[in-house]
Amino acid sequence: MSTGRPAPRARIGLIPVALVGTLVAAGLWGAWVTKTVLGAGDTPTIAKVQLSGIVGEYVQAQARSATPPEQVTTETRAFMGEVQKNLERRGATGQIVLVGEAVLAGNVPDITAEVRREVYGHIKMPQPANAPAGDVMGAMRAAMNGQGAPQGAAPAPMPGAAYGGQASAPVN
Repeated sequence: MSTGRPAPRARIGLIPVALVGTLVAAGLWGAWVTKTVLGAGDTPTIAKVQLSGIVGEYVQAQARSATPPEQVTTETRAFMGEVQKNLERRGATGQIVLVGEAVLAGNVPDITAEVRREVYGHIKMPQPANAPAGDVMGAMRAAMNGQGAPQGAAPAPMPGAAYGGQASAPVN
């Protein structure tokens, strides 16, 4: 029996190792790109929001509430700040948000309801004030329904006054 030396092992060269490393890196990069492209379906890249509608409903709710003016200012600033933060968060994720009034045509998803829900999740919507029975709106409704206005709600028409918008201005 001959006990010879074991055969020398072949060394792997630097080029094949670099080639395998490059292929692994390219595969990982491809997987990341695929995940990013397919995952982008959750949030649209470009979307629109009807800011005038959201802000308008908040302002109307504040106008109907019995909140003191100083508090209205503070709450409105907080509301506008929350809207701004929401839109900045969306921009940071790569979403482009257009103001709905600026979108003339096209198939741009509307995210107004989603923004409204998120903002009102952080900011409480003002509640309408409990109006007393003798309020101005109640007097107006009574007058329009022909029930007559409450005492002192409206001055009596002047004798000789024209009706239907045909009044004449006094002459000096």
